[in-house]
Amino acid sequence: MIVGLITIVSALHDLTSIEDSHFELINGLKKHFTIKFIKPFENDHVDINLVFIASGGTEEMFRDIYDELPKPTILLTDGLHNSLAASLEIQTWIKNIGGESEILHGNITNIKNKINLLHKYNTVKEKIRNSVIGVIGFPSSWLIASNVDYIEAKKRWGITYKNVELSAFYNILSNVSSDVAKEIAKSFVKNSSGCKEANSDEIKEASKVYLALKALFKKHKLDAATLKCFDLIDKINTTGCMALSLLNDENLISGCEGDCQAIFSMYLLNTLTGKMPFMANPSLIDIDANEAIFAHCTIASSMTDEYLIRSHFESQISVGVQGKLNKGDITIFKCGGSDLSEYFVSKGEILENLDNSGRCRTQLKIKPAENVEYFLNNPIANHHIIIKGDYVDIIIDFMRKMKCVRKA
Repeated sequence: MIVGLITIVSALHDLTSIEDSHFELINGLKKHFTIKFIKPFENDHVDINLVFIASGGTEEMFRDIYDELPKPTILLTDGLHNSLAASLEIQTWIKNIGGESEILHGNITNIKNKINLLHKYNTVKEKIRNSVIGVIGFPSSWLIASNVDYIEAKKRWGITYKNVELSAFYNILSNVSSDVAKEIAKSFVKNSSGCKEANSDEIKEASKVYLALKALFKKHKLDAATLKCFDLIDKINTTGCMALSLLNDENLISGCEGDCQAIFSMYLLNTLTGKMPFMANPSLIDIDANEAIFAHCTIASSMTDEYLIRSHFESQISVGVQGKLNKGDITIFKCGGSDLSEYFVSKGEILENLDNSGRCRTQLKIKPAENVEYFLNNPIANHHIIIKGDYVDIIIDFMRKMKCVRKA
């Protein structure tokens, strides 16, 4: 990684001796990064820009060139020559005028880790800024609190939402190869732990949905998509559950019911953590035990420890996926609001996999670290996203930098 240092030093100090007078910091950074001393306008050829406050007495100099500096402004200081004191004054000034800044200070390991994390955040933000989410068939009518204002979401995140008519999907579906679909169906059955309700013809038809959606991803250059899947039941007597499972397996992040907030949450989590997301309904809340059951009829098979091929719960037809996950830490997340400016996050633990006939097929009993009364008193709509592992700290840090408000 190339780290650019925009150095600010008072006239009382010799700019040419910076590396010598700050040897421990500069030499320590050179062990992990390629260091370039640059001017503000030279920052196009580095991976991350830091403003190196090399001495005290630099506050006015910083203020005079602030408009030329990269934003947000990351200050680097080792504390020598009163540089930390100057950095504190500078950071307070930045925040007083509504800017964003933080100070990198401490041992080399901590600074290195922070630089790597900041670079990761920049990469995530850039990827999201250049991404397109397809809304195939528009949101389902019952999602009355899950709308996204496309314009406001683009202002905050840079993300583009693209409406795609279901007719475009059906047109592609009519030309899908039955032979290819049959092979996909065979593979899906072979890798499963069994097949309960769905028959071979239903699995083949569900495979066709996968092929059509994948073609739609390519045609419209989508990075993620949400499907108004219940319309497929009435139109072609087939569900999208298996198709979405397979698409997610290929890192083509896909969600259900045309839920624009949920698909963004899935895509953001996957981009930030690299983990596969599971979109689910909170189905039962136990306040006394502080536990919750989450359920849905599709989950990426690659996220499961095993999966059973079932029918779709509500319609009792076609294909649903009953995934089983080993016990362990998970993270629950949702980014919502019409401008995607608020979020919920909690660490949790999978207690057990359930098999209740009155719920969607994949069922997880989870014990969140946060109070489950959030779901009853102040939820961000219905669907929430689950990933394996504890990523709460990195999510909070990233969402804070995106000026999003945490709900609890």
